[in-house]
Amino acid sequence: MNLEELEREVTRLEDIQEIEDLQQKYGYYMDTGYRQEIVELFSENTESVEIESTGLFLGKEGATRWYLVDDLLPEGMTTVPSWIAVRILMSQDAITIDPSGTTAKGRWNTWLAEAMTVGGVPRQQWVQGYYENEYIKENGRWYFKKLHWNVTFFTSFEAGWLRIPLLGLLNRKDMDAPSPHFHPYPSGYQLPYSFKHPVTGK
Repeated sequence: MNLEELEREVTRLEDIQEIEDLQQKYGYYMDTGYRQEIVELFSENTESVEIESTGLFLGKEGATRWYLVDDLLPEGMTTVPSWIAVRILMSQDAITIDPSGTTAKGRWNTWLAEAMTVGGVPRQQWVQGYYENEYIKENGRWYFKKLHWNVTFFTSFEAGWLRIPLLGLLNRKDMDAPSPHFHPYPSGYQLPYSFKHPVTGK
């Protein structure tokens, strides 16, 4: 490996670390309801945001609309105090930097422990899904370009996903289009991998 190749590899590893940092900070902001801080993580050239069954939200304007509405939940559902409402665990990240060094893709496995009030009754639930995101580097900084979180199951703590895999839909009236990739358990749908096989390259 010559000096030029070594410099490219160092840059690639630094980019991966910065994207990991971006994604993890997004999760912490989601935990604590820091919505404006989340919006600032998105590029002005954002393509879309698609989260669970809420719908497809297009562009930076759509991302802003998704995170900055007064209430993210349908009528009759409210969150409990934010410090116990959501806890997100993101792991198994697989990040691929494009050869251009200006775009990247990343996949993350996520588990959520949530609490909300439905019809005046507090409810706790488990949620599992996968992020398949796209990122863009602008002026030396990484941003979200496309954020997609596909839920596998959304179930009550007491019942579990084998008995009740989906407690309900979270469709938003202000969506630009219905969620095109919402196929939860037990559909058998597998969110396509953004990365190639490390041995075969396929």
